[in-house]
Amino acid sequence: MSLKYCLLATEGPHDQAAIAKLLQLSGLTKFDGNGANLDPFWGGFVPTYPKKGKLYVRLDMPSILTSATHSIAVYWGEGSELIKNLIAITTNHMRYAREIYSFGLIVDADNRQPDAVAKKKAKELRTIFPSLSEMPGSITNGPPRTGIYVLPDNKRQGSLDSMLNECASIVYLDHKKGALQFINDLDEIHTKDLIFTKKDKALVACITSILQPGAANTSSIAQDDWISEKTIYQKDVVLLYRFLSDLLELDRKIDA
Repeated sequence: MSLKYCLLATEGPHDQAAIAKLLQLSGLTKFDGNGANLDPFWGGFVPTYPKKGKLYVRLDMPSILTSATHSIAVYWGEGSELIKNLIAITTNHMRYAREIYSFGLIVDADNRQPDAVAKKKAKELRTIFPSLSEMPGSITNGPPRTGIYVLPDNKRQGSLDSMLNECASIVYLDHKKGALQFINDLDEIHTKDLIFTKKDKALVACITSILQPGAANTSSIAQDDWISEKTIYQKDVVLLYRFLSDLLELDRKIDA
């Protein structure tokens, strides 16, 4: 049986880590990072250093997860540069548009309406994936199968951090209560800008500083229980899990 090569794209490393955790819950194994073991199909994503001559620019190598049936690259594309970078990659390596089994875009709604976000992204990617639906959460059969998911749930404003805070209520409730008390006790001069999703981000960062002192949120998302069997039934996680399972046609290891 030939492998189903699939490409998922998102804005930042936090999202990449969360998606990778969900795929691992589905039974996939994360690539160990050894170049000698890299599937040649994904060679076009290997970045050169220094990137564009800039010594401090972080390399955007995808997370790659595999099973007996799938090889999935989870690419993060430098935030607002995501669409431009996707277009550049698929222009230089057409196989990532023509030879893949599935493509999924996972982005934050932030302070925008999910419908508007999905419509804009679909329009921008129409030259690469002409069948990409403008409706968040909708999957087009293709080929390739395509879909856009707008965090946290395709319906409301928010971000990955909104989902993580709901998960914290399940696995890190004491940490969350302490983080909220800390933020609420600060003078308003320090918190007046914590609007829209910024408070969610601040809460996640506070909790992470206890779980993984000195580490970035990405490390905590990858290593701790934000997204795990303990939180897979949280409603936002369930929705994203189902979307990924359906888009990629994975066997669901968890009845969610």
